[in-house]
Amino acid sequence: MTWVELAPTVGAAFLASLVECVEAATIVLAVGTVRGWKSAFAGTGLALLALVVLVVALGPALAQLPEQALQLFVGLLLLLFGMRWLRKAILRGAGIIPLHDEDAVFRSETANLKLARATERWGVDPIAMATAFKGVWPRSSACSWTTAPWLWRSCCGARQSA
Repeated sequence: MTWVELAPTVGAAFLASLVECVEAATIVLAVGTVRGWKSAFAGTGLALLALVVLVVALGPALAQLPEQALQLFVGLLLLLFGMRWLRKAILRGAGIIPLHDEDAVFRSETANLKLARATERWGVDPIAMATAFKGVWPRSSACSWTTAPWLWRSCCGARQSA
């Protein structure tokens, strides 16, 4: 597989995952503002490091799976999640379930983070670090696992598709 063949897949996956990246950045910004930047960046760094380790460890295994089966599996997952989000959007638009009050959620979560007490260890606030880690890890893994097998094949030459 060449980069020309991969570009549409990687590009589409990146654009589809852009919302996840914005959400992760928002969480890190909120944690940094409320609890401190050093801890927020430490949690973000740990999440990204864990993701890199996992992709490097499992990349070769994923590259050995049949490409069409992997594409079908990832496509079905994206379709199922998309249908769930569409259903919620339709129900909210119809007034069946209430709209999210993002300002109220932000105020509540900010108050919870401010009230939480933790002793700093090694100069890092564990609550802020854990919050940033938990905000970045699932979102970055969602972004990477849609493209990891194809990137591994192209970068490391695990195997060429027919």
